[in-house]
Parts: sequence; structure tokens; C-alpha cells
Amino acid sequence: MKGFLKTIFAVVVGIFLFTGIFFVGGFVFFLGLAASTSSSQPVTIDQHSVLELKLSQNIAEIGETDPFESLNSSYLPSKGSASLHDYLDIINKAAADDNISGIYLKGGYFGGSMPMAVEIRSALKAFKSEGKFIYAYADNISEAGYYIISEADKIYLNPIGDLEFNGLSSEVLYWKDFFKKIGVEPEVFRVGKYKSAVEPFMTNKMSSANKEQISSYLNSLNDIYLQGVSDSRGIAVEELREISNKMKIRSSEDALALKFVDELTYEDEVTTQLASELDLENSNDISFVKYNKYKDVTDPRSRQLGKGKVVVLSAEGEIIYGKAEGGSKAIANVDLVKEINDLADDDDVDAVVLRVNSPGGSALSSDIIWRAVQNLKKKKPVVASMSTYAASGGYYISMGCDKIVAYPNTITGSIGIFGLGFNPSELMTKKLGIKSYAVSTGEFSNFQSMLDDFSDEDFDIIQKSVEKGYKVFTSKAAEGRHMKIDDLLAVAQGRVWTGIQAKKVGLVDELGGYNEAIKIAADLAGLEEGDYKVKYLPGEVDFFQEILKGMDMEVQSRVKQAVLGDYSIKMDKLSNWMQSLQGVQATIPYYEEIEGFERP
Repeated sequence: MKGFLKTIFAVVVGIFLFTGIFFVGGFVFFLGLAASTSSSQPVTIDQHSVLELKLSQNIAEIGETDPFESLNSSYLPSKGSASLHDYLDIINKAAADDNISGIYLKGGYFGGSMPMAVEIRSALKAFKSEGKFIYAYADNISEAGYYIISEADKIYLNPIGDLEFNGLSSEVLYWKDFFKKIGVEPEVFRVGKYKSAVEPFMTNKMSSANKEQISSYLNSLNDIYLQGVSDSRGIAVEELREISNKMKIRSSEDALALKFVDELTYEDEVTTQLASELDLENSNDISFVKYNKYKDVTDPRSRQLGKGKVVVLSAEGEIIYGKAEGGSKAIANVDLVKEINDLADDDDVDAVVLRVNSPGGSALSSDIIWRAVQNLKKKKPVVASMSTYAASGGYYISMGCDKIVAYPNTITGSIGIFGLGFNPSELMTKKLGIKSYAVSTGEFSNFQSMLDDFSDEDFDIIQKSVEKGYKVFTSKAAEGRHMKIDDLLAVAQGRVWTGIQAKKVGLVDELGGYNEAIKIAADLAGLEEGDYKVKYLPGEVDFFQEILKGMDMEVQSRVKQAVLGDYSIKMDKLSNWMQSLQGVQATIPYYEEIEGFERP
């Protein structure tokens, strides 16, 4: 009883604390908002300025504004994110700006994904081709971070810092014995030998098919990574592979000796060298321009606004059925279909690029979105541009487009369907002593009740439904890709491919990012280069509106945090994962993630 009262007290205190924090935070928010809007003066920068890019800045397909960012306070850390296309545009704008002499990459942890890094590296190369420099400094450098940093002219590492360079790994947790011990029976239905999302509930070890596909795409991703570093640093790929396989970089001195960095030094010494590069006497004279400030600087590029218009519509997150809840990041069929239909009816829009960053989700929702894409395609060209993930349901909503463009290291494919439920009948009856009785009018009236054991006929009904879903998926994929069904089935089976592999087997048309997809869409619409403008939708998410939408969810989160402490986030992540897998799904397999490929 004492423990129970302590828990209740903690919850009550948590609620009152949150209420107080909310009102104080709201007051500070309006102060910050007023400060941010009080100045309407145009932003100008000095000659020989240096654009400072914080490498760890969150980058997403759909950016989110944060009014607290300018406060730069540890009490109100930024939760905003830059959209990838804005981030690229900033670099391209700086390349054309005579007042910007160079870029200073700061920090060693990259806030985006490895596929996003491919396009950022390309933008940095174009920046250097204008005769400008790039310096990079970090206390520690992650593997994903180094993929960007390696493009710098000069790389500086803290003398007692670390550089990670030991390859990629994917670790999968297996749950069969766990559920057996607690008396819960996972009910699994799937089609495709590589569709391994449900494998952790069926067995205690990795299947040979799953090991084959993981090994295949991990090595493909690693090859792309090593080639990029090789191109930037001038070190042979095989030498890099040996360094990675043996983890030969175990200290900052190793990184220097193996020519991964140019100097071991502290940041104040780096700024001194920057001053010398700019012919300045003192590092205090360097005019650093941060990302958020440079967004408001007048664009030096001449903008040709032609008659045509290409719209890039971003779809990011897990695919869910219905509408997205406030504060959640998901692709909801109701919301996305409305946006697609609006573009179809807009006579000012000549072509659409559907930018997809999704590991999949609801099979039903994916099909509804696919149908909307088909209707849009009847009126104007549609090109899919794949980001970090466009797998399973993410591939489903892409496969009906006129063309598909992916990064070499996009994770895609996974054409397969599964169903999953959790039967707690043993836990309820034998371990907890809870019994249930159902009165039904028909033999199957209580069908799919999680409190009853599944009969063979129940299994057969659901399995056939999953098989039908797979047949629909593969037949529509074959039609969209203009492939014979047998050829499509040979590369389906739930198998995951990288972008470069997917192009070889016919699931992708071209390798590239925004620019390639936009150009293809414009060409299909008969638009000449320089005679069309590009618009990005849905635009940045407004922080304040999201706060209001997600207020109820935040209250619930605070209460759980008060009760569960540090375990709250872990329990939420596990619970959300298990809930997301229930029902008929078209989603990519893994709960565990690869560095640089975090799920949106």
C-alpha cells in the first residue's frame, strides 16, 4: 500500500509540475515569438563571411520551425528540424554568394540519414567548385558524420577525440521465448520468405534467408559508403575496407596517421587557421553566419520564374490508416490523399514529384494512397523520389508513379505482406486466473478475439487474406514497373534492396535525389529547363500549432515519465512497435536500426 501511495503521489506531483512548466513555458514562448517577429530589417552579411553549419542539426523531409531556437538556451533545447531541400538550398545559395568565402562544418554527428548525406555531399562538391573552401572540426566523429566531413578540404579532430570507422551492423532481437514465458502467443501470418518482420516472434534464431538479405544490403550500403570516402580522401577502397574490418582507428592518433584527418587540434586553433585563410589578423574578426540567419539573407541567384510549375509533395513517416493525430509524424491516407487530389485538380501544376521517406505500415492505407496516385497520373506526370526508406508500404505508394528515382543507398523493396496478433489467453487464464465467456449468434461471431485460441479455420481465413494482399501488391507492382509477374515475384518475397540493387533488378529507374526527380518530372510534362518553378509541400510544420494539437499526448507522456522514470521512453518504443505490427501490414522488418538509417 505504501508503494502504491508513493506512485499515486508521484503521478499527482508530475501533473502539477507539468501544468506549472506548461504555463511558464507558454509565457517564455510568447516572449520568444515576440522577439523573433519584432525585427523586420533585411538581413545583410559582411564580405568574406563563413557559413557555419552545425552538422548535428536535425534534418528531415518535412522541416519543423522552432521559435525557441534563437534563444539558444539549455533549458529550452531546440526541437526544430531543417527540411533537406532547404538545407541543400542554403549551400547552393552560399556557393553563388560573393560574400561567402567558405563553409565551417562544426561537430561530428550528422543529424540526417546516410541517403540524405549523398545529396549534401554533392552540394558541398559544387560549393568547392566555385573556388571556396570547407573546413570541418569535431570533438568526436561518428561513421555517418564522417561521410559528410570527408568532403571538407581540411578536417580537424580534437587531440583526445575519437573517429568511428568500423562498418555497419544490424542486430535483431528475438522474442519467442519471452512471450512463451509470459503466456502470450504471437499469431503470425505472412507471405514471402524474406518478409522477416515477424520472424522474431516465430523462432529464436535468424533464418538463412533473412541472414542472406541482411548481409546483401549491408554490404551494398557499406560499399557505397567506402566509395564516397575514397573519392573524398583519395584512399583506395580496399585499404579503407581493411581499416574498417580491423577497426584500425582506435584513437585520434590513428585517424591522423591513416590520413582520415588533417590535424589534431583544438577549436580555437582551427579558428586561428580560418582567420589566416581569410587574411584576417584575429579570429575574432571572422564573420560567422549561422544557418537560421542565412535563410533570411537575400538570395544572390537570379531566379527564372517560368510559366510551368513542378510540385514536390513530401510524405514522411509510418503509413497509418485514417488521419494523423496532433504531434505525430506519419503518412495518413486521409491527409495525403486530399493533398494528392488537390494537386490533380490544380491546373497550374504541370507535374508532381512524390517524395517518399517511409518504412511502410498499413497495407489498406498504402493501397488507398496508390489509387490516388493513379488518378493523379491520369492528369499529369508523377515521379517518385525515394529518400532514406521507401520500403514495403513505402514502395507500394511509389510503384504506380511514371518513374522512380532513388539514392544508391536508399532502403527499398520489401514487397510483401504479413499479419500479426498477440493471443494472451494463457496469460489471462492460467497465470492471472481471469476467465472470459462469449455468447455468439454464429460460428465466427467471435472471430479474431484475442482471448480465444485460434482454430485451424481461423488461421486459414487470415492467411488467405494475407495471401490475397500479397497477390494484389505484386500484381500492381508488376503493372507499374512494366514487368512480367514472374520476374516481379523473383525480386519480391519481402526482400529488402538498396537503391543501387533495386535499379539492377528493375524496381527503380534512376539513381539520384531531388534534382534528378524534378528534371525527369519536368521533361515528362514537356517543360524546358529554366521555364518552370518548383514548389515544395507541405512546407515547414508550425511548432506552436503542433504544441496545441499534441497537448493531450504530452500530458499523458509526463504522467508515464513520473511513474516509469527512465524506462518510460523504452517502454513506449517497444509498445508502439508491437502495436504497429498488429493487423495486415506492409512494412520493413526491423526494430533495431542501422546507424545513419534511423526510421522516420
